[in-house]
Amino acid sequence: MKLCGYTIAGTLVTILVGAIANGCTSFATSNVQPSKSLNPPPTTTHQAQLPRTKNSVPKLNLQAGMPYQKAREQVLQQGWQPNLQGDAPNLQDTSVKELYDFGYTEVKDCSGTGVGACRFEFTNQAGELLWISATIADRSNTERVVWHWSIEKNINVHQQTSQSSRPEKPPFIGTRLFNFLGGSGTGQSIAIAPDGTTIVKLQGTFESSIQYHGKFSNPIILQDGSGLGLLFKDGKVYSLAANGQIAKGCKGDETVCESSLIANTSAPIKPGFYVLGGTDQGLEVKGEQYRYYDEAGNQEWRPISELNYIQENLIFDGQNYWCIPPRSEAGVCTENGWMPVK
Repeated sequence: MKLCGYTIAGTLVTILVGAIANGCTSFATSNVQPSKSLNPPPTTTHQAQLPRTKNSVPKLNLQAGMPYQKAREQVLQQGWQPNLQGDAPNLQDTSVKELYDFGYTEVKDCSGTGVGACRFEFTNQAGELLWISATIADRSNTERVVWHWSIEKNINVHQQTSQSSRPEKPPFIGTRLFNFLGGSGTGQSIAIAPDGTTIVKLQGTFESSIQYHGKFSNPIILQDGSGLGLLFKDGKVYSLAANGQIAKGCKGDETVCESSLIANTSAPIKPGFYVLGGTDQGLEVKGEQYRYYDEAGNQEWRPISELNYIQENLIFDGQNYWCIPPRSEAGVCTENGWMPVK
């Protein structure tokens, strides 16, 4: 969305990057710190704006801003190998597909918003997992630069793979709102479909952005390459820092970054006829039910609770996005709404 030239968009990106750097999944302030209440495997995390510390791993000798290709060559020379286990690369993402075809088989996923970071993973014979987050900066997709990185020690990759592929029951089906900071323009939403497909969005003042789109897991690791996440426990959601610990400081010193999950009752799904665009398939919403239809006829009515409200005239059924299009305007339905085709 272009508002006031590029001023607002630039400001939003700047704020988002600042929030990522400070360890909160929303617009956290600089005093957000990880809590010591959890005990995950120790990690060593590096960020672009922080100097190297005594916790740095000298054998890597990585530097923020160095070309990813150079960093990759260095890592491979030191015995690390692309992590081909665990989560499969998200090849439906065009950036991931291009990087994978380029030979970067260690790529896992890329963020379509913010700084556009991609996550790359390596393992070594000691069972450690190294992930590197690299951004485009002013370069092409395959000419990325290192943003930050982390080593997770004593990771059993085979065990991690079996655990990551094990389905976990979502805490709810539908859409919930949450806000770690409690301010305007800092809220987030999570929509979970019956098949476990999950969308986490940052609801800004002027526009929203998708932070995660995939199957539900607990915790959820956001797809911006930062390693930040969301933990669901006892009906609440907690912000996780990059080291896996619950973040603090969202509402003041030593306060845990937590939020209630509020049902999104103020945004009912609008009745009408929704389409994919470019096909004869449609979805009709009427009252508290919906049904699919095509040239062969109508299917049976189903409960509207199976659908996820994304925004006005845009819903998600767990597989596809459906839109109520503007009158007489050819186009396709996308995760951001109706996109005209000229």
